[in-house]
Amino acid sequence: MGRLIAPAHVLYDDEWGAEFVYRQPGDPEQALVLLGAVAQDPMVGYACAGDEHWTPELVRDWWAERGRVREWAAALDRAWSVSNQEEEREAAGGGRAYVAYIDAGLEEYLRHYLFWLSEGRPADSGAPLPHL
Repeated sequence: MGRLIAPAHVLYDDEWGAEFVYRQPGDPEQALVLLGAVAQDPMVGYACAGDEHWTPELVRDWWAERGRVREWAAALDRAWSVSNQEEEREAAGGGRAYVAYIDAGLEEYLRHYLFWLSEGRPADSGAPLPHL
């Protein structure tokens, strides 16, 4: 259901079909859209406790290994874009969008997230951000 409601934020894994957020909302309107997807999840699989589990070191480790995730999403797109199932063809667009986000946008988001994890607050405009 997640991609039907929040396609710019939700993708499905190819093993179990579980939904996950690949792009955090950037404004209140996007947050409401994503919360709509959360409300429709019959498995109650979404969590809002990332700050309790992520550390700056884990974020940097994930970023260093992003090539594996990028290749997974690209392979998902290649496989699902030619599927006989309409739902998989639609979800292939999420794989493409995730690859594009990894290539342009995610690094900046993660630098802000590193600041948040380190300082416990958003970075002021123009503040130097940590490096990945």
